[in-house]
Order: sequence, then structure tokens, then C-alpha cells
Amino acid sequence: MYVLILILMLNAGNVKDIDFMIFDNKSINVYEISYLSGNEINKRLKDTFLEGCGDMMYMIEREKGINFRAVYAIAALESGKGKNTSEKNNYCGIKNEKYTGYREFDSRDECLIFLADILSSKFYKGRTLESIGIDYCPTDPTWAAQIREIMGEI
Repeated sequence: MYVLILILMLNAGNVKDIDFMIFDNKSINVYEISYLSGNEINKRLKDTFLEGCGDMMYMIEREKGINFRAVYAIAALESGKGKNTSEKNNYCGIKNEKYTGYREFDSRDECLIFLADILSSKFYKGRTLESIGIDYCPTDPTWAAQIREIMGEI
């Protein structure tokens, strides 16, 4: 149905920039991108702790192959929706290299890109949320279910 509407709009000259915005697949698969533009992602993130990150999330989807909803959901769960970032821009609960504390980031974007790098690494690439959760947050057996729920909210 959306394709037919798009074709009719294109024929009528009503669409100047398709931007894939109507093709949002609402996927909760970590490795299936949304096909939303940066502007459309910004609309989804409006009034959240990641408001204004649409272009960066778009880049994560295109360059890293990670669904922006997964990045948002992990950051939301791990930081209490931005309230607990260890004052070092760590929105994702990422441990430091020695696993003795939490990693420090210069910016929110740096943290989110680092998370995308982790998720797109050989260790995690292609795994299910349940499988990712076993290693990402081994102390919480409900982690994957919580991430899935948050992904569905945005």
C-alpha cells in the first residue's frame, strides 16, 4: 500500500525527497536498519534524553549496520534514560578496559558510536538480543526483554 501511495505522489510531483521515511520497518532486530532519514529519527527521539541525535543515529545505521532503536534502547536501559551516565558521558554501561570501573567518553555521541562499534564487532555481529544480553549484561536475565520493549516504544 505504501509503495502505491509513493508512486502516486511521485507521479503527481508531490514528493521532493523520498528519504525512505515511509518505509520504517519498526524492526526490533539489532542488525536490521530502519530506513528512516536523520530528520525522521530526530522526530522519534524528540523529548527523549537523545533528542537531537538523529543524524548521528542515521550514520550509525548506514555505516555500522546497527538499528538506531537498539542503540537508543541500550542507552535508555543502561543510563536510566540519561539520568545515570557516571558523569563521564557513559550512557551504555560500558566497562573500562580492565573491567574495574566504567569507561569515560568525551561526548554522548562518542559513547553511542563506541556501542555501535561493539555491536558490529565480530564478537556480537548477527547475534540475537538474548545472545547479546548474556555477554553484555550477564547479571540480568531480563536484559534482552527490556531492550526489546524499549525498542518497540520508539
